Amino acid sequence: MTAPLAEERLTRILDLLARQGTVRTTAITAHLGVSGATVRRDLDVLAGRGLIRKLHGGAALASQDQQYRDRQQLERGGKERLAQAALTLLTPGQTVYLDAGTTALHVAQALRRTPALTRTLRVVTHGIDVAYELNGECPLYVVGGEVYGSTYSLTGPDALATVDRYSYDTFLVGCTSIDPERGLTNSNLVEAQQKAAILRRARRSLLIADHSKWGHAGFATFAGLGDVAAWVTDRAPADALRAFQSAGAQVVEADAVLK
Repeated sequence: MTAPLAEERLTRILDLLARQGTVRTTAITAHLGVSGATVRRDLDVLAGRGLIRKLHGGAALASQDQQYRDRQQLERGGKERLAQAALTLLTPGQTVYLDAGTTALHVAQALRRTPALTRTLRVVTHGIDVAYELNGECPLYVVGGEVYGSTYSLTGPDALATVDRYSYDTFLVGCTSIDPERGLTNSNLVEAQQKAAILRRARRSLLIADHSKWGHAGFATFAGLGDVAAWVTDRAPADALRAFQSAGAQVVEADAVLK
């Protein structure tokens, strides 16, 4: 198996820390399949960016607020291509629910750059940054609730009640990780419940996530592989492609769409 590239490793380390809080260096080494020296250099980079705190024999997340803002820059080009690929699957006139998080923010930025499509859409979101990005670009509805700081999202009972009042043509959903057995998972129960509620109200859901999310299980499952119509990704490992297709879901690779 080819060792993951540098920026991909940084993203996977942050995902692992988001799921577990603190992680030993040896566990990161096993998780990535690289040398201890490589992991220590990666931890130095993340610590230098202020994303983590180095501990004796391991690491922990630094400020969640800072983590979110700085993670917007990790694999930026790849997320932008995923966002552009996702837009090719939208139809003018739809009501689109756009998830919160860094990938969703890239989708919002792609929508802003595509006014001919965006002006025809009605967009609903619980992402604060997403709403800010799309303000004035299209009919925009923001789900209210308690601020969940690590993803700049609005969650909780009020948000769930609002979500259930409407129906959505397409839900563009992100996740923390994808497991062949446990399905689509998130690092916290609050957001997992919200994603599940939106999925129930959406006529079609599209998962937007890069290949590094595959093969890992987060804390809370919110959907099975077959609960989405398609997985929009940069590339799909062979076993992931088989798993999604067996579940009845399409796999859309960004490079194939954006030729």
